[in-house]
Amino acid sequence: MISTPFFIVFVALAAALGAALGWLAASLRAGASATARAEEAAALRARAAQADARAERLLEENEGLIERSRADANILQALSPITQQLERVSAHVRSLETTAASQHSEMVTHMRREAQIGAELSTATASLNAALRSTTARGQWGEVQLRRIVEAAGMLEHVDVDIQVASKRFAGGKGKDSTLRPDAIIHLPGDGHLAIDAKAPMNSYLLAMEVPANDPGALKERTDLLDKHAKALRAHVDTLFKRNYPGDFPDSPQVTVLFLPSEALLAEATRADPTLLEYALGKGVVLASPSSLLAILRTVASVWSSAAASAEARDIVELGRTLVERISVVVGHLERLGRSLGQSVNHYNAAVSSIESRLLVSARSLSSLQPSAPHKLDAPPPVAEDSAQITAFRSPELSNREGVAPE
Repeated sequence: MISTPFFIVFVALAAALGAALGWLAASLRAGASATARAEEAAALRARAAQADARAERLLEENEGLIERSRADANILQALSPITQQLERVSAHVRSLETTAASQHSEMVTHMRREAQIGAELSTATASLNAALRSTTARGQWGEVQLRRIVEAAGMLEHVDVDIQVASKRFAGGKGKDSTLRPDAIIHLPGDGHLAIDAKAPMNSYLLAMEVPANDPGALKERTDLLDKHAKALRAHVDTLFKRNYPGDFPDSPQVTVLFLPSEALLAEATRADPTLLEYALGKGVVLASPSSLLAILRTVASVWSSAAASAEARDIVELGRTLVERISVVVGHLERLGRSLGQSVNHYNAAVSSIESRLLVSARSLSSLQPSAPHKLDAPPPVAEDSAQITAFRSPELSNREGVAPE
């Protein structure tokens, strides 16, 4: 059990210790508060310094902005014409963009149309290629080309030329039984005739045209195909030579025209075979492209015109001779009429003289017995010599009436 004094001492010590601890705690709290206040004051001073610095910086920046704003205003005022130009350029650019959009739309439409036309052209080209590979179609093409050239030359069918007519119709007695039927027969002056046969050998030619000409590797293939084309044309020359169209027209030029409906067909064949023309002429066959055939036909038409002019000249000469003969006959009639008129004048003058010398003398004697006769008898006037003069023809052309006047 604890004693009372010890307890009292213990309580006093505890009280003193609590007071000391309270003072210590108060002192510590007072120091911490002072430190905190000092720190807060320092922080406030720092913030104030920062605020002052920021205010100064903001003031400087504000002054700089004011100066920049003034400079920008001056720049904008100086750039005002440029701004207007830029606005006009912008408007023009917008207009160009609108026009470009419209043109782009038109271009797209045009390209679509071109694509459609290209497709149609490709189809037509394929059809034409297939048609040209057909022997029947090529023959019809050659005949149509021949007919067009005949029309271009100004020749009339059934007058200057006959299309698809048997040669025996125009042959002499030698060719009455002929069964030959050229594509066209050109009629020449003097009952001459010229046969034309259209050919279109194109199989090897078309294959050669499909081979690129600038490809060295395919050059031999192209050359071989063109050689075949020339040989095919040479075979047609031999065929026409065997048909012997000129045999039905013995009084005509002894040649036959082989018509090729394309210039390239003859050009490529002669390029591959330079002796082809000479060979064909030796066989009596003339190789003719559209241009050369047109020249031949126009020459024939010119010959026909010259022949017609010569015939008309002969007709005019004959008509002149007939006219001169008839004029001579009329002059004879006029001379006889003049002599008759002279005799009539003479008879008239004789009658007047008889009236004056005989009839009027008796009449006057009778009128003297009847002085009351109301009328006086006058003699009719004679025809004056100038009026009675008959002019005779003095021209030698008209005075020579025994024969035809000399030319």
